[in-house]
Amino acid sequence: MQRLNVIYNQKFMSCKNPSNMWKLFKEITGGKQINNIPYSFDVCTLNKSFIYSPSNAMLPSITCVNNSPFPGFNTNDVQKCLKSLNPSQSLGPDYVPSIIFKKCSDILCHPLTDLFNKSFSDNIVPAVWKDIKVVPIPKSSTGACVKFRPIAITSPFLKTMEKLLLLSLEPSLKSFNDPKQFAYKHSRSTLDAAAVLYHNIASSLDKGAKFVRCAFLDYTSAFDSVPRDILLNKLAASQTECWAVNWLHSYFSDRKQYTVYKGKSSTSLPTEAGVPQGAVLSPFLFSFFLHDLPHSDEINFVKYADDLTVSMAVNSQLDCTKINSFLSEVSKWSESNGLKLNPSKCQTVDFSLRCKRQLKEVIDSHDSCKIDDNDIGIKSEIKYLGLILSSDLSWSSHVLAISSKIFRLTFYIKKLRHSGITQPLLLQFINSCILPILLYCSPLFFPGLLKKDYVTIRRILKTVSR
Repeated sequence: MQRLNVIYNQKFMSCKNPSNMWKLFKEITGGKQINNIPYSFDVCTLNKSFIYSPSNAMLPSITCVNNSPFPGFNTNDVQKCLKSLNPSQSLGPDYVPSIIFKKCSDILCHPLTDLFNKSFSDNIVPAVWKDIKVVPIPKSSTGACVKFRPIAITSPFLKTMEKLLLLSLEPSLKSFNDPKQFAYKHSRSTLDAAAVLYHNIASSLDKGAKFVRCAFLDYTSAFDSVPRDILLNKLAASQTECWAVNWLHSYFSDRKQYTVYKGKSSTSLPTEAGVPQGAVLSPFLFSFFLHDLPHSDEINFVKYADDLTVSMAVNSQLDCTKINSFLSEVSKWSESNGLKLNPSKCQTVDFSLRCKRQLKEVIDSHDSCKIDDNDIGIKSEIKYLGLILSSDLSWSSHVLAISSKIFRLTFYIKKLRHSGITQPLLLQFINSCILPILLYCSPLFFPGLLKKDYVTIRRILKTVSR
């Protein structure tokens, strides 16, 4: 047994890949991979479920505002993009590994610069680069019902071209940068979005509002249902160069995707809508698509990708009417832009510092939150970007949730200790797997913890450190 412990410790010390290290941890603890995808799942049916059919699949002819000529990219730009490719990603449809581009960037950048510039200047994306390989990632499971997130994997050639185009698009569309969108931005995170929302709520209550109504909106397959014709028209009407819009026209035309799971591949099907989740350009294009959502000086809007929250201080019945009217505007915008709000999955939380009885009396005297005459469900707490927000602004429910999650992981700590693993490696496990759960968005909720919450956290830390 002692010899086995020495072998494991040597393995850990020589292991540089975090993924391989985690496999070794699981080997020691006896942990098994939980797979939520049924083995008998039909991969062709799954592929069909990822494809959205728009009412208008024909891409429009483009009339651009900015007709600046294509400036061309230099070898330094191309080499920089090649070096930024992730070599650990799965192989794309062309089976060309990204590591070749990364390791040989100094050699490949010269011929690829000519090839990519030709593609951009002629507004043609080679058909062989357009194929999309989709890997289904389970995002939730209820019994036999499994929901998936379709992650698109494309050719490293196309990824590099998307990175180049992004270098050109970001500066030219800086004026369309939405300050209320916190996703896909440098120095912005879920913490910023949650902090702004929490600040809006708390400051309104400090000013004497009866309560703050917050609607958490849910879109049905937002990324997969973006109408490409509307997206291209928005880009054409902006300051985007004509060559870039025309290249994107080719980029979206005649694309096909197939789904792969456990070595089984579905048949390829054409995709006529959406921006592929996992593609380099998709986050930027989706954020741009949402930039012209309705706005109001009286209503606070916080966006994190397709997670939208609308909040407003309520002091009278008129305020409830205003927020319902604004939600109707958002619904109309969504319908005219090809996105579908799902009222049954949208939720409302009425935040207040009043006691539950007083709050119920106040809320009952005001209209409920509605989208197009459809009532939105009211909850006393909600999970938002990994945080549990309670209607009384306390963090007790969130602390209980993370403590439960950490207590489940203490099983692995005990197993690792019994295996004779060294203290530095045990600390590495704790720092990698335990502390991130506890410290996630901690600058937001730590200052507002109650005494009982601190007691719970101390109990967690004592259990981990024993």
